[in-house]
Amino acid sequence: MSKQLSYQLFNLIKRLTKSEKRHFKIYASRNISEKEPLTIQLFDVLDRQKQYDERKITRAFPKLKPNTLSNQKAHLYELLLGSLRLLHHNDPKIRIKELISYADVLHIKGLYRQSLGQLHKAKQLAEEHQVDILRLEIIELEKQIESRYVTRSHSRRAEELIEESKRLRGKFYFQGSWSDLALSLYDYYLKFGHTKNEHEYIKIHSYFHENMPEESESEVIHAYQCYVWFYYITQDFVQCYRYTKKWCGFYERNQTLMRNEPEMYMRGLHNALAALFYCDDSERFNEGLKKLNEFILANHEGFNENQLTLAFIYSETAKLNQFFIEGRFSDGAKYCKDFEGRIKENEGKLDIHRVMVFHYKMASLKFGSADFHGAVRHLNFIINHPNLALKEDIQCFARILNLIAHYELGNDDLIDFQIKSTYRFLLKLKDYQKVQSAIFGFLKKSVYMDRKRLIPNFKSLREELIEILEDPYERRPTLYLDIISWLESKIQNRPVEEIVREKKKLGPRILTEIKKPE
Repeated sequence: MSKQLSYQLFNLIKRLTKSEKRHFKIYASRNISEKEPLTIQLFDVLDRQKQYDERKITRAFPKLKPNTLSNQKAHLYELLLGSLRLLHHNDPKIRIKELISYADVLHIKGLYRQSLGQLHKAKQLAEEHQVDILRLEIIELEKQIESRYVTRSHSRRAEELIEESKRLRGKFYFQGSWSDLALSLYDYYLKFGHTKNEHEYIKIHSYFHENMPEESESEVIHAYQCYVWFYYITQDFVQCYRYTKKWCGFYERNQTLMRNEPEMYMRGLHNALAALFYCDDSERFNEGLKKLNEFILANHEGFNENQLTLAFIYSETAKLNQFFIEGRFSDGAKYCKDFEGRIKENEGKLDIHRVMVFHYKMASLKFGSADFHGAVRHLNFIINHPNLALKEDIQCFARILNLIAHYELGNDDLIDFQIKSTYRFLLKLKDYQKVQSAIFGFLKKSVYMDRKRLIPNFKSLREELIEILEDPYERRPTLYLDIISWLESKIQNRPVEEIVREKKKLGPRILTEIKKPE
Protein backbone atom coordinates (compact mmCIF):
# COMPACT_ATOMS: atom_id res chain seq x y z
CA MET A 1 0.00 0.00 0.00
CA SER A 2 1.42 3.39 -1.04
CA LYS A 3 2.09 6.15 1.49
CA GLN A 4 -0.90 8.11 0.20
CA LEU A 5 -3.24 5.13 0.64
CA SER A 6 -1.82 4.55 4.12
CA TYR A 7 -2.83 8.09 5.04
CA GLN A 8 -6.27 7.46 3.55
CA LEU A 9 -6.63 4.36 5.75
CA PHE A 10 -5.54 6.34 8.82
CA ASN A 11 -7.95 9.20 8.06
CA LEU A 12 -10.81 6.74 7.57
CA ILE A 13 -10.17 5.15 10.96
CA LYS A 14 -10.02 8.58 12.62
CA ARG A 15 -13.46 9.43 11.17
CA LEU A 16 -15.13 6.33 12.65
CA THR A 17 -17.60 6.69 15.51
CA LYS A 18 -17.53 4.38 18.55
CA SER A 19 -20.43 2.33 17.19
CA GLU A 20 -18.70 2.00 13.80
CA LYS A 21 -15.49 0.79 15.47
CA ARG A 22 -17.43 -1.74 17.54
CA HIS A 23 -19.29 -2.99 14.47
CA PHE A 24 -16.05 -3.33 12.53
CA LYS A 25 -14.43 -5.56 15.15
CA ILE A 26 -17.47 -7.85 15.17
CA TYR A 27 -17.53 -7.85 11.37
CA ALA A 28 -13.79 -8.56 11.03
CA SER A 29 -13.85 -11.35 13.64
CA ARG A 30 -16.95 -13.14 12.40
CA ASN A 31 -15.19 -16.02 10.59
CA ILE A 32 -11.76 -15.95 12.25
CA SER A 33 -10.97 -18.40 14.99
CA GLU A 34 -7.86 -16.61 16.26
CA LYS A 35 -8.28 -14.74 19.53
CA GLU A 36 -7.09 -11.43 18.08
CA PRO A 37 -6.56 -11.48 14.31
CA LEU A 38 -3.74 -9.46 12.78
CA THR A 39 -6.20 -7.17 11.00
CA ILE A 40 -7.74 -6.04 14.28
CA GLN A 41 -4.29 -5.59 15.84
CA LEU A 42 -3.32 -3.31 12.96
CA PHE A 43 -6.60 -1.43 13.35
CA ASP A 44 -5.91 -0.87 17.08
CA VAL A 45 -2.36 0.38 16.41
CA LEU A 46 -3.65 2.94 13.90
CA ASP A 47 -6.59 3.90 16.10
CA ARG A 48 -4.29 4.73 19.03
CA GLN A 49 -2.11 7.08 16.95
CA LYS A 50 -2.90 10.80 17.00
CA GLN A 51 -0.69 11.41 13.97
CA TYR A 52 0.20 8.82 11.35
CA ASP A 53 3.60 7.28 12.15
CA GLU A 54 4.85 4.53 9.84
CA ARG A 55 7.83 3.70 12.09
CA LYS A 56 5.59 2.90 15.06
CA ILE A 57 3.48 0.63 12.89
CA THR A 58 6.58 -1.22 11.66
CA ARG A 59 7.87 -1.63 15.24
CA ALA A 60 4.49 -3.01 16.32
CA PHE A 61 4.82 -5.83 13.74
CA PRO A 62 8.55 -6.68 13.64
CA LYS A 63 8.02 -10.14 12.09
CA LEU A 64 6.03 -8.88 9.12
CA LYS A 65 7.79 -8.11 5.84
CA PRO A 66 7.02 -4.69 4.28
CA ASN A 67 4.99 -6.28 1.46
CA THR A 68 2.95 -8.34 3.93
CA LEU A 69 2.24 -5.29 6.09
CA SER A 70 1.23 -3.33 3.01
CA ASN A 71 -1.19 -6.09 2.00
CA GLN A 72 -2.64 -6.14 5.51
CA LYS A 73 -3.32 -2.39 5.27
CA ALA A 74 -5.09 -2.84 1.94
CA HIS A 75 -7.13 -5.73 3.40
CA LEU A 76 -8.02 -3.63 6.47
CA TYR A 77 -9.17 -0.76 4.23
CA GLU A 78 -11.50 -3.08 2.29
CA LEU A 79 -12.85 -4.63 5.50
CA LEU A 80 -13.60 -1.17 6.90
CA LEU A 81 -15.52 -0.18 3.78
CA GLY A 82 -17.45 -3.46 3.85
CA SER A 83 -18.30 -2.97 7.51
CA LEU A 84 -19.49 0.60 6.93
CA ARG A 85 -21.62 -0.46 3.97
CA LEU A 86 -23.38 -3.10 6.09
CA LEU A 87 -23.84 -0.75 9.03
CA HIS A 88 -25.33 2.00 6.86
CA HIS A 89 -27.44 -0.27 4.63
CA ASN A 90 -30.59 1.68 5.55
CA ASP A 91 -29.36 4.67 3.59
CA PRO A 92 -31.67 4.78 0.52
CA LYS A 93 -28.89 4.89 -2.08
CA ILE A 94 -26.91 2.11 -0.40
CA ARG A 95 -30.08 -0.01 -0.08
CA ILE A 96 -30.96 0.51 -3.76
CA LYS A 97 -27.45 -0.52 -4.86
CA GLU A 98 -27.66 -3.54 -2.54
CA LEU A 99 -30.90 -4.67 -4.25
CA ILE A 100 -29.27 -4.15 -7.66
CA SER A 101 -26.35 -6.35 -6.58
CA TYR A 102 -28.83 -9.05 -5.44
CA ALA A 103 -30.46 -8.84 -8.87
CA ASP A 104 -27.06 -9.29 -10.54
CA VAL A 105 -26.35 -12.42 -8.47
CA LEU A 106 -29.76 -13.92 -9.29
CA HIS A 107 -29.23 -13.04 -12.94
CA ILE A 108 -25.93 -14.95 -12.96
CA LYS A 109 -27.72 -17.94 -11.41
CA GLY A 110 -30.30 -17.85 -14.21
CA LEU A 111 -33.15 -16.89 -11.86
CA TYR A 112 -34.48 -14.15 -14.12
CA ARG A 113 -37.91 -13.62 -12.57
CA GLN A 114 -36.35 -13.38 -9.10
CA SER A 115 -33.81 -10.94 -10.50
CA LEU A 116 -36.62 -8.79 -11.92
CA GLY A 117 -38.33 -8.95 -8.53
CA GLN A 118 -35.28 -7.43 -6.82
CA LEU A 119 -35.06 -4.76 -9.51
CA HIS A 120 -38.74 -3.94 -8.99
CA LYS A 121 -38.09 -3.34 -5.28
CA ALA A 122 -35.05 -1.22 -6.13
CA LYS A 123 -37.04 0.84 -8.65
CA GLN A 124 -39.82 1.53 -6.16
CA LEU A 125 -37.26 2.76 -3.63
CA ALA A 126 -35.47 4.86 -6.28
CA GLU A 127 -38.77 6.46 -7.34
CA GLU A 128 -39.75 7.13 -3.72
CA HIS A 129 -36.45 8.90 -2.99
CA GLN A 130 -36.13 10.41 -6.50
CA VAL A 131 -32.75 8.81 -7.23
CA ASP A 132 -33.13 9.04 -11.00
CA ILE A 133 -29.61 7.99 -11.92
CA LEU A 134 -30.13 4.60 -10.24
CA ARG A 135 -33.60 4.32 -11.81
CA LEU A 136 -31.96 4.49 -15.22
CA GLU A 137 -29.45 1.78 -14.25
CA ILE A 138 -32.32 -0.43 -13.05
CA ILE A 139 -34.25 0.10 -16.29
CA GLU A 140 -31.19 -0.82 -18.36
CA LEU A 141 -30.85 -4.08 -16.39
CA GLU A 142 -34.55 -4.80 -16.85
CA LYS A 143 -34.20 -4.22 -20.61
CA GLN A 144 -31.22 -6.56 -20.69
CA ILE A 145 -33.13 -9.39 -19.01
CA GLU A 146 -36.34 -8.84 -21.03
CA SER A 147 -34.46 -8.76 -24.34
CA ARG A 148 -32.43 -11.93 -23.77
CA TYR A 149 -34.73 -14.26 -21.90
CA VAL A 150 -38.39 -15.32 -22.00
CA THR A 151 -39.72 -13.90 -18.73
CA ARG A 152 -43.45 -14.04 -19.64
CA SER A 153 -43.88 -10.35 -18.80
CA HIS A 154 -47.02 -8.59 -20.10
CA SER A 155 -47.25 -7.59 -23.76
CA ARG A 156 -46.54 -3.83 -23.32
CA ARG A 157 -43.54 -4.36 -21.04
CA ALA A 158 -40.94 -3.62 -23.74
CA GLU A 159 -42.71 -0.43 -24.84
CA GLU A 160 -42.96 0.82 -21.26
CA LEU A 161 -39.25 0.22 -20.60
CA ILE A 162 -38.23 1.94 -23.85
CA GLU A 163 -40.45 4.95 -23.13
CA GLU A 164 -39.22 5.28 -19.54
CA SER A 165 -35.59 4.90 -20.62
CA LYS A 166 -35.91 7.63 -23.29
CA ARG A 167 -37.57 10.02 -20.87
CA LEU A 168 -34.91 9.58 -18.21
CA ARG A 169 -32.00 9.84 -20.69
CA GLY A 170 -33.41 13.11 -22.03
CA LYS A 171 -33.79 14.42 -18.50
CA PHE A 172 -30.22 13.45 -17.60
CA TYR A 173 -28.78 15.04 -20.73
CA PHE A 174 -30.49 18.33 -19.91
CA GLN A 175 -29.62 18.27 -16.21
CA GLY A 176 -26.09 17.08 -16.97
CA SER A 177 -25.46 20.10 -19.19
CA TRP A 178 -26.47 22.44 -16.37
CA SER A 179 -24.47 20.38 -13.87
CA ASP A 180 -21.31 20.58 -16.02
CA LEU A 181 -21.71 24.35 -16.33
CA ALA A 182 -22.29 24.75 -12.57
CA LEU A 183 -19.13 22.79 -11.79
CA SER A 184 -17.00 24.79 -14.23
CA LEU A 185 -18.25 28.10 -12.77
CA TYR A 186 -17.52 26.90 -9.24
CA ASP A 187 -14.02 25.85 -10.33
CA TYR A 188 -13.48 29.31 -11.86
CA TYR A 189 -14.47 31.00 -8.60
CA LEU A 190 -12.17 28.81 -6.50
CA LYS A 191 -9.24 29.76 -8.71
CA PHE A 192 -9.89 33.41 -9.52
CA GLY A 193 -12.66 34.73 -7.28
CA HIS A 194 -14.72 37.70 -8.49
CA THR A 195 -14.30 39.43 -11.86
CA LYS A 196 -11.61 42.10 -11.75
CA ASN A 197 -12.24 44.06 -14.94
CA GLU A 198 -14.45 44.37 -18.00
CA HIS A 199 -12.36 41.89 -19.99
CA GLU A 200 -12.91 39.19 -17.36
CA TYR A 201 -16.60 40.03 -17.14
CA ILE A 202 -17.11 39.69 -20.90
CA LYS A 203 -15.15 36.42 -20.87
CA ILE A 204 -17.22 34.78 -18.10
CA HIS A 205 -20.45 36.28 -19.51
CA SER A 206 -19.76 34.79 -22.95
CA TYR A 207 -18.74 31.43 -21.50
CA PHE A 208 -21.89 31.26 -19.37
CA HIS A 209 -24.35 32.06 -22.15
CA GLU A 210 -22.59 29.99 -24.81
CA ASN A 211 -22.68 26.88 -22.61
CA MET A 212 -26.27 27.21 -21.37
CA PRO A 213 -28.55 24.39 -22.58
CA GLU A 214 -30.84 25.51 -25.40
CA GLU A 215 -33.94 23.93 -23.85
CA SER A 216 -35.53 25.27 -20.69
CA GLU A 217 -37.57 23.66 -17.92
CA SER A 218 -39.60 25.15 -15.09
CA GLU A 219 -37.41 23.78 -12.29
CA VAL A 220 -33.85 22.49 -12.61
CA ILE A 221 -31.74 22.79 -9.46
CA HIS A 222 -28.45 22.83 -11.40
CA ALA A 223 -29.73 25.76 -13.48
CA TYR A 224 -30.34 27.75 -10.30
CA GLN A 225 -26.82 26.87 -9.15
CA CYS A 226 -25.38 28.14 -12.43
CA TYR A 227 -27.15 31.48 -12.15
CA VAL A 228 -26.11 31.82 -8.50
CA TRP A 229 -22.45 31.24 -9.36
CA PHE A 230 -22.53 33.51 -12.42
CA TYR A 231 -24.03 36.45 -10.53
CA TYR A 232 -21.83 35.80 -7.49
CA ILE A 233 -18.64 35.81 -9.59
CA THR A 234 -19.70 38.96 -11.43
CA GLN A 235 -20.67 40.70 -8.17
CA ASP A 236 -24.35 41.13 -9.00
CA PHE A 237 -25.41 40.10 -5.50
CA VAL A 238 -29.02 41.22 -5.83
CA GLN A 239 -29.61 38.80 -8.73
CA CYS A 240 -27.53 36.20 -6.93
CA TYR A 241 -29.87 36.40 -3.93
CA ARG A 242 -32.95 36.05 -6.15
CA TYR A 243 -31.68 32.78 -7.56
CA THR A 244 -30.68 31.44 -4.14
CA LYS A 245 -34.33 31.96 -3.14
CA LYS A 246 -35.39 29.85 -6.13
CA TRP A 247 -32.77 27.25 -5.13
CA CYS A 248 -34.09 27.02 -1.57
CA GLY A 249 -37.70 27.12 -2.72
CA PHE A 250 -37.06 24.11 -4.98
CA TYR A 251 -36.25 22.03 -1.89
CA GLU A 252 -38.87 23.58 0.36
CA ARG A 253 -41.56 22.50 -2.11
CA ASN A 254 -40.11 18.98 -2.28
CA GLN A 255 -39.73 17.58 1.23
CA THR A 256 -38.52 14.17 -0.04
CA LEU A 257 -35.56 15.78 -1.78
CA MET A 258 -34.88 17.95 1.25
CA ARG A 259 -34.70 14.84 3.47
CA ASN A 260 -32.43 13.07 0.97
CA GLU A 261 -30.23 16.08 0.16
CA PRO A 262 -30.17 18.35 3.25
CA GLU A 263 -26.64 19.43 2.35
CA MET A 264 -27.90 20.95 -0.93
CA TYR A 265 -30.64 22.87 0.90
CA MET A 266 -28.13 24.14 3.48
CA ARG A 267 -25.82 25.16 0.66
CA GLY A 268 -28.62 27.20 -0.89
CA LEU A 269 -29.21 28.96 2.43
CA HIS A 270 -25.46 29.51 2.78
CA ASN A 271 -25.24 31.17 -0.66
CA ALA A 272 -28.28 33.31 0.14
CA LEU A 273 -26.54 34.53 3.30
CA ALA A 274 -23.36 35.28 1.35
CA ALA A 275 -25.30 37.40 -1.15
CA LEU A 276 -27.12 39.26 1.65
CA PHE A 277 -23.80 39.84 3.42
CA TYR A 278 -22.33 41.57 0.37
CA CYS A 279 -25.57 43.55 -0.08
CA ASP A 280 -25.11 44.63 3.56
CA ASP A 281 -28.73 43.70 4.29
CA SER A 282 -28.49 42.89 7.99
CA GLU A 283 -32.24 42.40 8.53
CA ARG A 284 -32.68 39.71 5.90
CA PHE A 285 -29.28 38.27 6.80
CA ASN A 286 -30.31 37.68 10.42
CA GLU A 287 -33.60 36.13 9.27
CA GLY A 288 -31.69 33.79 6.95
CA LEU A 289 -29.20 32.85 9.67
CA LYS A 290 -32.06 32.01 12.02
CA LYS A 291 -33.60 29.81 9.32
CA LEU A 292 -30.30 27.97 8.75
CA ASN A 293 -29.70 27.40 12.46
CA GLU A 294 -33.27 26.18 13.03
CA PHE A 295 -32.96 23.71 10.14
CA ILE A 296 -29.66 22.35 11.47
CA LEU A 297 -31.02 22.08 15.02
CA ALA A 298 -34.16 20.24 13.86
CA ASN A 299 -32.32 17.78 11.60
CA HIS A 300 -28.74 17.36 12.84
CA GLU A 301 -29.44 14.04 14.62
CA GLY A 302 -30.17 12.45 11.24
CA PHE A 303 -27.15 14.01 9.50
CA ASN A 304 -24.24 11.87 8.35
CA GLU A 305 -20.67 13.06 8.99
CA ASN A 306 -20.42 14.89 5.68
CA GLN A 307 -23.64 16.77 6.38
CA LEU A 308 -22.50 17.61 9.92
CA THR A 309 -19.24 19.03 8.52
CA LEU A 310 -21.12 21.17 6.00
CA ALA A 311 -23.49 22.36 8.72
CA PHE A 312 -20.43 23.44 10.73
CA ILE A 313 -18.93 25.29 7.75
CA TYR A 314 -22.12 27.09 6.75
CA SER A 315 -23.24 28.08 10.25
CA GLU A 316 -19.77 29.28 11.30
CA THR A 317 -19.25 31.24 8.08
CA ALA A 318 -22.55 33.00 8.67
CA LYS A 319 -21.69 33.64 12.32
CA LEU A 320 -18.40 35.30 11.36
CA ASN A 321 -20.15 37.36 8.67
CA GLN A 322 -22.71 38.47 11.23
CA PHE A 323 -19.96 40.17 13.23
CA PHE A 324 -18.94 42.08 10.08
CA ILE A 325 -22.45 43.05 9.02
CA GLU A 326 -23.20 44.39 12.53
CA GLY A 327 -19.78 46.04 12.92
CA ARG A 328 -18.95 44.03 16.07
CA PHE A 329 -15.25 43.42 15.43
CA SER A 330 -14.23 43.16 19.09
CA ASP A 331 -16.93 40.55 19.79
CA GLY A 332 -15.84 38.71 16.64
CA ALA A 333 -12.18 38.72 17.71
CA LYS A 334 -13.17 37.18 21.06
CA TYR A 335 -15.28 34.57 19.28
CA CYS A 336 -12.27 33.62 17.14
CA LYS A 337 -10.37 32.28 20.16
CA ASP A 338 -12.74 29.35 20.60
CA PHE A 339 -13.50 29.08 16.89
CA GLU A 340 -9.85 28.55 15.98
CA GLY A 341 -9.82 25.54 18.31
CA ARG A 342 -12.89 24.12 16.56
CA ILE A 343 -11.14 24.49 13.21
CA LYS A 344 -8.25 22.38 14.53
CA GLU A 345 -10.70 19.77 15.86
CA ASN A 346 -12.24 19.51 12.39
CA GLU A 347 -8.94 19.86 10.52
CA GLY A 348 -9.19 16.52 8.73
CA LYS A 349 -12.74 17.27 7.58
CA LEU A 350 -12.24 20.77 6.14
CA ASP A 351 -10.79 21.46 2.70
CA ILE A 352 -7.99 24.01 2.50
CA HIS A 353 -10.23 26.46 0.60
CA ARG A 354 -12.58 26.74 3.59
CA VAL A 355 -9.70 26.95 6.05
CA MET A 356 -8.11 29.84 4.15
CA VAL A 357 -11.40 31.75 4.04
CA PHE A 358 -11.87 31.22 7.78
CA HIS A 359 -8.36 32.53 8.50
CA TYR A 360 -8.94 35.61 6.34
CA LYS A 361 -12.20 36.40 8.11
CA MET A 362 -10.52 35.97 11.51
CA ALA A 363 -7.67 38.23 10.39
CA SER A 364 -10.14 40.89 9.25
CA LEU A 365 -12.08 40.76 12.53
CA LYS A 366 -8.89 41.10 14.53
CA PHE A 367 -7.72 43.96 12.31
CA GLY A 368 -11.06 45.72 12.87
CA SER A 369 -10.64 45.28 16.64
CA ALA A 370 -7.07 46.73 16.47
CA ASP A 371 -5.44 43.34 17.24
CA PHE A 372 -2.87 43.73 14.47
CA HIS A 373 -0.51 41.02 15.78
CA GLY A 374 -3.40 38.54 15.73
CA ALA A 375 -4.34 39.65 12.22
CA VAL A 376 -0.79 39.14 10.93
CA ARG A 377 -0.68 35.62 12.40
CA HIS A 378 -3.77 34.54 10.44
CA LEU A 379 -2.59 36.34 7.31
CA ASN A 380 0.77 34.55 7.45
CA PHE A 381 -1.09 31.22 7.38
CA ILE A 382 -2.59 32.24 4.02
CA ILE A 383 0.49 33.95 2.56
CA ASN A 384 2.88 31.13 3.45
CA HIS A 385 0.60 28.29 2.39
CA PRO A 386 2.24 26.13 -0.33
CA ASN A 387 -0.95 25.82 -2.42
CA LEU A 388 -1.22 29.29 -3.95
CA ALA A 389 -3.46 28.08 -6.79
CA LEU A 390 -6.50 28.13 -4.50
CA LYS A 391 -8.35 31.35 -3.74
CA GLU A 392 -6.08 33.75 -5.60
CA ASP A 393 -8.29 36.67 -4.57
CA ILE A 394 -7.86 35.81 -0.89
CA GLN A 395 -4.10 35.49 -1.47
CA CYS A 396 -4.04 38.97 -3.01
CA PHE A 397 -6.04 40.77 -0.34
CA ALA A 398 -4.31 38.92 2.48
CA ARG A 399 -1.11 40.60 1.31
CA ILE A 400 -2.76 44.02 1.13
CA LEU A 401 -4.21 43.67 4.62
CA ASN A 402 -0.85 42.36 5.85
CA LEU A 403 0.83 45.52 4.56
CA ILE A 404 -1.63 47.77 6.37
CA ALA A 405 -1.35 45.70 9.58
CA HIS A 406 2.45 46.07 9.56
CA TYR A 407 2.00 49.80 8.97
CA GLU A 408 -0.24 49.98 12.05
CA LEU A 409 2.34 48.03 14.07
CA GLY A 410 5.04 50.48 13.04
CA ASN A 411 7.15 47.80 11.33
CA ASP A 412 8.64 50.35 8.95
CA ASP A 413 11.68 48.18 8.23
CA LEU A 414 9.42 45.40 6.89
CA ILE A 415 7.04 47.51 4.83
CA ASP A 416 9.42 48.34 1.98
CA PHE A 417 10.23 44.65 1.50
CA GLN A 418 6.54 43.72 1.85
CA ILE A 419 5.52 46.28 -0.79
CA LYS A 420 7.99 44.87 -3.32
CA SER A 421 7.06 41.28 -2.52
CA THR A 422 3.32 41.97 -2.77
CA TYR A 423 3.78 43.98 -5.97
CA ARG A 424 5.65 41.07 -7.62
CA PHE A 425 2.97 38.63 -6.46
CA LEU A 426 0.11 40.72 -7.87
CA LEU A 427 1.89 41.24 -11.17
CA LYS A 428 2.47 37.50 -11.44
CA LEU A 429 -1.26 36.89 -11.00
CA LYS A 430 -2.17 39.88 -13.21
CA ASP A 431 -4.20 41.26 -10.33
CA TYR A 432 -2.71 44.73 -10.03
CA GLN A 433 -5.54 47.29 -9.77
CA LYS A 434 -5.82 51.01 -9.07
CA VAL A 435 -6.76 50.39 -5.45
CA GLN A 436 -3.54 48.49 -4.80
CA SER A 437 -1.52 51.14 -6.64
CA ALA A 438 -2.99 53.91 -4.48
CA ILE A 439 -2.28 52.01 -1.24
CA PHE A 440 1.28 51.20 -2.32
CA GLY A 441 1.90 54.85 -3.20
CA PHE A 442 0.57 55.99 0.17
CA LEU A 443 2.70 53.52 2.14
CA LYS A 444 5.87 54.35 0.20
CA LYS A 445 5.35 58.06 0.81
CA SER A 446 4.17 57.82 4.42
CA VAL A 447 6.15 55.01 6.00
CA TYR A 448 9.04 57.20 7.19
CA MET A 449 6.98 60.28 8.02
CA ASP A 450 5.93 61.40 11.50
CA ARG A 451 2.63 59.57 12.14
CA LYS A 452 1.16 62.63 13.84
CA ARG A 453 1.50 64.67 10.65
CA LEU A 454 -0.12 62.15 8.28
CA ILE A 455 -3.71 63.39 8.36
CA PRO A 456 -3.43 65.20 4.98
CA ASN A 457 -2.04 62.01 3.41
CA PHE A 458 -4.92 59.95 4.83
CA LYS A 459 -7.44 62.46 3.48
CA SER A 460 -5.75 62.48 0.08
CA LEU A 461 -5.78 58.67 -0.13
CA ARG A 462 -9.42 58.58 0.99
CA GLU A 463 -10.49 60.99 -1.76
CA GLU A 464 -8.45 59.10 -4.35
CA LEU A 465 -10.01 55.75 -3.35
CA ILE A 466 -13.55 57.12 -3.34
CA GLU A 467 -13.02 58.26 -6.93
CA ILE A 468 -11.44 54.94 -7.91
CA LEU A 469 -14.28 52.95 -6.33
CA GLU A 470 -16.79 54.66 -8.60
CA ASP A 471 -15.60 52.04 -11.11
CA PRO A 472 -17.64 48.91 -10.21
CA TYR A 473 -14.75 46.62 -11.10
CA GLU A 474 -12.50 48.41 -8.64
CA ARG A 475 -14.89 47.87 -5.74
CA ARG A 476 -13.74 44.26 -5.32
CA PRO A 477 -11.30 45.13 -2.49
CA THR A 478 -14.23 46.48 -0.43
CA LEU A 479 -15.74 42.98 -0.42
CA TYR A 480 -12.86 41.92 1.82
CA LEU A 481 -11.68 45.07 3.55
CA ASP A 482 -13.45 48.37 4.20
CA ILE A 483 -10.43 50.53 3.40
CA ILE A 484 -12.43 53.78 3.44
CA SER A 485 -13.58 53.16 7.02
CA TRP A 486 -10.00 52.44 8.06
CA LEU A 487 -8.86 55.76 6.57
CA GLU A 488 -11.70 57.64 8.25
CA SER A 489 -10.70 56.08 11.58
CA LYS A 490 -7.16 57.43 11.10
CA ILE A 491 -8.42 60.88 10.08
CA GLN A 492 -10.83 61.13 13.04
CA ASN A 493 -8.52 59.29 15.47
CA ARG A 494 -11.31 56.88 16.40
CA PRO A 495 -11.54 53.07 16.37
CA VAL A 496 -12.48 51.67 12.97
CA GLU A 497 -15.20 49.68 14.74
CA GLU A 498 -17.02 52.89 15.70
CA ILE A 499 -16.81 54.23 12.15
CA VAL A 500 -18.25 51.04 10.68
CA ARG A 501 -21.11 50.90 13.20
CA GLU A 502 -22.09 54.47 12.42
CA LYS A 503 -22.26 53.60 8.73
CA LYS A 504 -24.42 50.55 9.49
CA LYS A 505 -27.02 52.83 11.10
CA LEU A 506 -27.41 54.68 7.79
CA GLY A 507 -28.66 51.50 6.10
CA PRO A 508 -27.31 49.01 3.52
CA ARG A 509 -24.66 50.02 1.03
CA ILE A 510 -25.99 50.60 -2.49
CA LEU A 511 -23.83 48.55 -4.82
CA THR A 512 -23.25 49.91 -8.30
CA GLU A 513 -24.47 47.47 -10.94
CA ILE A 514 -21.95 46.33 -13.51
CA LYS A 515 -23.25 47.19 -16.95
CA LYS A 516 -23.87 44.07 -19.02
CA PRO A 517 -22.25 43.92 -22.46
CA GLU A 518 -24.67 44.21 -25.36
